[in-house]
Amino acid sequence: MEIPILRHTRHFTIVNKPPLVYSQVNRAAPKFGRMSGPVQDKQLTLLDLLARSHPDLFPEKPDAPFTEPKLVHRLDYGVSGAMAVATSLQAARNFSKNLKLGGDKGWQLKKTYLAIVAPERNSPLRLGRIVSNPPEDIALKTDNSYISGTISRPLLFDKSPEPLEAVTKFEVLKFLGKGKILLALEPVTGRKHQLRRHCAYVLQAPIVGDVRYGADHYQTGGASQCIALHSWRLDFKTGLHWDTVRAPILWGVNDFWAGVVDPTTNEVYRNIWPGTPRTGTIRSDRVADSS
Repeated sequence: MEIPILRHTRHFTIVNKPPLVYSQVNRAAPKFGRMSGPVQDKQLTLLDLLARSHPDLFPEKPDAPFTEPKLVHRLDYGVSGAMAVATSLQAARNFSKNLKLGGDKGWQLKKTYLAIVAPERNSPLRLGRIVSNPPEDIALKTDNSYISGTISRPLLFDKSPEPLEAVTKFEVLKFLGKGKILLALEPVTGRKHQLRRHCAYVLQAPIVGDVRYGADHYQTGGASQCIALHSWRLDFKTGLHWDTVRAPILWGVNDFWAGVVDPTTNEVYRNIWPGTPRTGTIRSDRVADSS
């Protein structure tokens, strides 16, 4: 399986992760060495597949301070899209510092996702209800039937005695018909399954295909374990200026992304999102439209 490279620098590489690929070793699955033996691609991690398709990124003895590619952040197994991989110790330290401390610490990295959700009957995304009676943990902005907001609901994890802060910005981009809605999502915090849980439990709108969080009846044929969640844009600041990389949607274009992605270019139709969202909730004034 080929791993597309979206941007390559001496210090980091941004790749377009396919769905059904583990970001790191799945503890419940057999462990394999990066290049050891003829095993099925679905059992390999992203770095395993990157080493196979781009061996030049994995020199036997990298010259300091450069290193073999290291994950900066992760995407779930069924999620596709842009991921940053550090290729120097400096990049690994600085991206990790920002992800842990936030703000202007280290090298800043902001992620924007596209998601197709299927709102339940009582979902606050159903127009009217979200305006008249929004949930207490959603700060809303509405403008002529246009919806955006910020979700602030802590999440509980097995290894944490107390719920952890979890904040997600969201924006309605388009009502797609058949009860489905296209959202832009920006995680302010980086909790495990944060976007998936906030969509399912706060917006009451599970992401299409996300069986784990209540969308089993929206599962599409032939796309088992894929979900309609794509890391579409990375904004990053490693010096004085911001830069951006967008990941075309290469998988599921004729399935759940039909009508959202132009199958001839694999880009999101510009009438849906012509470069930046239409409100200030997620819009990045730092980044010019590079498409």
